[in-house]
Amino acid sequence: MNKMLVLLYNYEVYMEFSEFLNQIFLPYGGTSVVVVAIAGFIGKIISKNIINGELAKHKLELESLKSKNTLKLEVMKQDYNQKIEFQKIESTRSLESVKNDLQKEIMKHEVYTSISKEKYQELFQLRIELYGKFLKLKKEIDDSILDNAEYFEFQDEDPKPFTSLVEKINEASRENPMLMSNELAKLSSELYEKSSRVFSDAKVSVAYAEQNMYGQDSPQYEVLMEAEDSELRKMHRECGDIYNRWFVQLELDVSRIRSILDITNDFLGEKY
Repeated sequence: MNKMLVLLYNYEVYMEFSEFLNQIFLPYGGTSVVVVAIAGFIGKIISKNIINGELAKHKLELESLKSKNTLKLEVMKQDYNQKIEFQKIESTRSLESVKNDLQKEIMKHEVYTSISKEKYQELFQLRIELYGKFLKLKKEIDDSILDNAEYFEFQDEDPKPFTSLVEKINEASRENPMLMSNELAKLSSELYEKSSRVFSDAKVSVAYAEQNMYGQDSPQYEVLMEAEDSELRKMHRECGDIYNRWFVQLELDVSRIRSILDITNDFLGEKY
């Protein structure tokens, strides 16, 4: 019974409160209108929050994309600058090379014009004579190798034949080195320097051997010869390659001289 009374009381209170609200919201169109307005207001707030969230997310994505693009652009810019610098360096090198070549040609022209025709002919004649001596020496060496082929075959440990050939080349090439080509002059100088060291070591070795035999009644000349030969055997190892290149360069130089003579002959033959 008491519960029923409480329920009736609550219902009456609710109805009174509802009627009270109707009286308040009646000027505004009733409670339904107010509920719709409140729902619209709440929806507007929620929509605004959603839109703001999407805008913030989109803004973050744009910032990330902008940062990535900026980084890529910076890398491309650095790469482009490096390529530009490399091209500048290459262009500078090419320009310097062309400049040097031009200066060389100008110097050649100045040298050619400063030397008189008669002087050039005189120098060329002297060069022909010098290379004629070299060719004669080459023939002597070739004949010597052919004539003593049997000895060289069975006495290949004897260093004196090869050292003798080197001495002949040194003597011939030091007669007038100014008339040789630059290439042959360099090889001649290198051959002389290396062979001189070997000859010097051989003399020192003999001197030490003589000191060791000092005071003996009968000097052992075989010991002295072996001391010398042991050093001279190094000659082929030290100078063999230069020796071969010297003769190759000799043939090249002689070929150039022949070409000049052929051209001169063709020119003078047509003229006279």
